[in-house]
Amino acid sequence: MSVGIVLGAGGPLGWAYHLGVVQGVRDAIGREPANADRVVGTSAGAAIAATLLAGTPTDQVIELISSPPSDADREELRSNGTRLWQDPMRALRPVAPSLIRCVRHVGIPTALAGLLPAGPFPTGMLRQFATTHEWPTQLWVPSVRLDDGRTVVFGRDLIPSTLGDALEATSAIPGVFQPKTIDGARYVDGAVASSTHAHTLVAEQLDVVLISAPSARNGGGPLRARARRSLENENESLRAAGSRTRILIPDNHVLQAAEGFPRKRPQAAADIVEAARRQTVAAFNDLSSTSRSQPPPGQRRRSPRLALRP
Repeated sequence: MSVGIVLGAGGPLGWAYHLGVVQGVRDAIGREPANADRVVGTSAGAAIAATLLAGTPTDQVIELISSPPSDADREELRSNGTRLWQDPMRALRPVAPSLIRCVRHVGIPTALAGLLPAGPFPTGMLRQFATTHEWPTQLWVPSVRLDDGRTVVFGRDLIPSTLGDALEATSAIPGVFQPKTIDGARYVDGAVASSTHAHTLVAEQLDVVLISAPSARNGGGPLRARARRSLENENESLRAAGSRTRILIPDNHVLQAAEGFPRKRPQAAADIVEAARRQTVAAFNDLSSTSRSQPPPGQRRRSPRLALRP
């Protein structure tokens, strides 16, 4: 059975949630997620995908998630803030205004992202998740190239010199983080185009695709609504191609565990991981119970979808 894993965008909550989902898969079915045929990681999902494929212990990843910025990162933040204060017009300058002319080809969200200013925060701190120097063969990391608005999938379309470069690029939220330059091209968060990019696996024709989608949780206004619509469309595309899909979205227990995380309760990372692990185990147990009942002869059962919403 060929298996794909999709770890979507989701910020700090996404880091902890994905980590719990991965652990839950191990506990529920006794299969190592790192042995999946393909792993797609976008933004926060790319960071956890990198640690998964490097075999980084869960406790070590929790420590990475819970740790505050280093002194060097804090100094860079202060330095960037000083430069923006000295040149306030720089803070308002669109990062890629020419994208608005390509709106028919790149879509409204990507075109609007080009009108946002380059964010003040550096992305270097995200390199800490690159706990291996070699590019994992199963890993795909989508990012949006500012020059033309195209989605580039690192690992499929090109492989950057370091894994850390890809992690920085796919997490560079426009207006918040600085774009990441790779081989002369600037890249921003892959979630600008899609929070999950599960559709990239359609051509792979995998038997099962597990999608962890923290950005698709309820609430959150138009951005999360867009994430839910995109996820639904991508899910239908995968199913039409013959893949069975399993979707996990943070439930109420996870969201309660995440209250105040990360600023007020950085120590809550372990609680989020445990809540996500329990949700995943319960979801697979429910799936196993459902699959025991067989459809009538001659009738094909439609693959169940685990869309666990609060």
